[in-house]
Amino acid sequence: MTATSAADPAVRVLTALLEAEHAVLYGYGVLGARLADDALVVAQAAASAHRAQRDRLVGLLRDRGAEPPAPAAAYDAVAAGAADALALAVRLETGLGVLFRDLVGSTDDPRLRRIGVDGLVETAVRAASWRSRLGAVPATEAFPGTA
Repeated sequence: MTATSAADPAVRVLTALLEAEHAVLYGYGVLGARLADDALVVAQAAASAHRAQRDRLVGLLRDRGAEPPAPAAAYDAVAAGAADALALAVRLETGLGVLFRDLVGSTDDPRLRRIGVDGLVETAVRAASWRSRLGAVPATEAFPGTA
């Protein structure tokens, strides 16, 4: 990270988001191994969306002169069966939603705010879909992105 990027408050939030996307992608690898049929297809599509978001965040950090963090070797993501996998997916999406909310609140940059709002909506929809598969009622949260 350069002195310029360290002074950019968006770099901190974008870095946290990228670190979370690394963890989410790892988690989807774990949970995908426990799913079958249409749930597996949904998980694969979600992982693809997260890879695209990760790549976008890498670009945004580099544009600001910051070095994007590499993924960790492993993350705390365990799923013993399909129900655990669905619950893990909910936790991953919900946690990421909090960080997208943080991005919205931490910047005046319209482009970054749009990324934050879009990310919050996408994670809320995916979390609701996973909750629905778990049989949770209601499947939605009143205020997505809250801790």
